[in-house]
Amino acid sequence: MKAYVCTYLHRRPNFREWRLTETLAHTDPLLSRFLHGYRENFWDWGDDPSFFAAEHRLGDVRRASWGVCRADVRKALSEGDLVVFFCARDVGSVWRYHFIGFGTVKALISRKELWTNPAYADYRSFYNVLARLENGQLVQNETFHKYHLDWQHRAKAPYVIFDETASHFNLQDPHCVATWEKGAGLPEPWAADTRSRTLEQLLFIERGITRRLRTSPTLRAHTKLNLALDRRRVRPGRNLPNLVQALARLTSG
Repeated sequence: MKAYVCTYLHRRPNFREWRLTETLAHTDPLLSRFLHGYRENFWDWGDDPSFFAAEHRLGDVRRASWGVCRADVRKALSEGDLVVFFCARDVGSVWRYHFIGFGTVKALISRKELWTNPAYADYRSFYNVLARLENGQLVQNETFHKYHLDWQHRAKAPYVIFDETASHFNLQDPHCVATWEKGAGLPEPWAADTRSRTLEQLLFIERGITRRLRTSPTLRAHTKLNLALDRRRVRPGRNLPNLVQALARLTSG
């Protein structure tokens, strides 16, 4: 079983990106709803992971999928593996990091299978499909600006569907674990409250890992962290099944 810590960005789209996406929302009421609530919520610009679509199209945020970002992680995953998500909110000179929860991989499918297997028809209307099938060939299919020039490379990695029975996500009031101000060093300072300290211990300190979420003092870099790899490299710490149980308590606790 593998486990990764991944941070996605709730970034501020520029004026052009917002207006072009807003134009598409004139014929897509759900996209309009996304834009209306984006600034106050914890969604990715592009909805990947697809927490918004899972909640509003399928009625369960735990049925989220993942298909655009972190192609290297998606390629490395197997069914049953774990992805722990944090949301980094860029609010100018300050970044706030919120613990969103974790997803257990239920299925890893190709883009062609997404469009040909009836079992995955519900996901075809998600905003993170990246590509659609036309005459047997994949063509770019993105809603949010800006578009990914390397979409073909990203689409080669599996489209990940999470298991709603073994995933826990909190998008309503995710806990803020750390705050980083522009010009500060690394790692980002974590809050002193009990939940933040417990998460920090579970994911980092217990395994002897010196880094945290942010990996650059100047850029937006938040490189993924392979917990299983680092667990093998340093002292054992707790095993991954126990980690899952602890994270489940912390997601809503």
